[in-house]
Amino acid sequence: MRFITWIQKSFISCKHHLTNNSLESIIWLVNLVPSKAGFSILKETTSAPFWIVHFSLLFYVYVVGNVVYQVKFAQGAGDFIKSYVNISILIIASNNSYWFIMKRPLLRTVLEQVERNDRLASDCEFLKEKHVQLLSVIKKIVIALYGSNLLDAVFIYFPNRINLSNNYFSMSPCVGLEPLDKSPNRDICHAILLTQELSIATVLLHYQALLLFLIAHTTAMYKLLSAEMLAFDEYEDCQESSDIIKKRLPFLIERHALILDIIKNLKALYSMPIGVNFGSNAVCISLFFYLPLPEWLMFTPILFYCFLVFFLYCFLCQRLINASEHFENAIYSCGWEKFELNEKKTIYLMLLLAQKPVTLLAADIIPVNIYTFATTLQAMFKFVTVVKF
Repeated sequence: MRFITWIQKSFISCKHHLTNNSLESIIWLVNLVPSKAGFSILKETTSAPFWIVHFSLLFYVYVVGNVVYQVKFAQGAGDFIKSYVNISILIIASNNSYWFIMKRPLLRTVLEQVERNDRLASDCEFLKEKHVQLLSVIKKIVIALYGSNLLDAVFIYFPNRINLSNNYFSMSPCVGLEPLDKSPNRDICHAILLTQELSIATVLLHYQALLLFLIAHTTAMYKLLSAEMLAFDEYEDCQESSDIIKKRLPFLIERHALILDIIKNLKALYSMPIGVNFGSNAVCISLFFYLPLPEWLMFTPILFYCFLVFFLYCFLCQRLINASEHFENAIYSCGWEKFELNEKKTIYLMLLLAQKPVTLLAADIIPVNIYTFATTLQAMFKFVTVVKF
């Protein structure tokens, strides 16, 4: 009876969060699986069992499996390239796992700032509908990311990844359990590989979803701030309007300062992980072009993931840059010439802060924007064309 009651409550809770367009529901969505796996983004500590199993299998399957394959079975450049895919997965999985463990205090600080910023933004009555619409768009993007990657993993990646043939991904699976063509060795190996791939997918997918959510939400807050600044220009030049501006302007300054603080923490939170993922994805995509076309089909899920993540990084950061520039224009176009002297000085200081470039850097070096995406793909094409043809 208790079990049935628990199922009913869980169903009602899931239905509520999936239909409700609020920040709480989006955080619930990106934290659903991590909370069950033991590394909830809302808690100060993380569960040791998940990470022990995850890192143990990561070392056994990917490190030992790759070393053994290179020593005993690798024959040519094609085997090396396919083996590098495994190394790339190992690097990205280790990088994101380390991030979840070591960056937890800063991540919780950012989430608290995001929740506070969202509460302040929801206080504006005439922008509540737009606020809900923007949160709805963010939620749909997160669900689309989950859906596309899950379909890709369940129907293509997992079935091929747990294939026990050495030739498929150029890796020796389950070293020490040979022979793998008979039970129970074959079944044990399947279980080990599936558990490992599920743990990797859990870490990678929720890392990307969290990054997407934080950047998209900060962009949305910029848009709401811009709309509220532009609303000042519609006020009449009278004492009543001046009083409203005096009352609302401190709240906008607080929200702007909070957004800038969130962006500063996002740089500290994601700079090095994005740099590592950038480099690994770029090399991985470049090496794919050396493989014969029929073998591309084997690696389509990985190629799709690398390209999607690479594009999302650049696209979302470009949207954030565009939103910050639009806010700068909104400050200048807010009708400041009708304000009193103190408010004019305040607007001037806000404009100076808004004119500072908002850019996330990969490894504190490379700006993450759509221009970087285009130039990197162009460089990849030139490199592959020169070397291969």
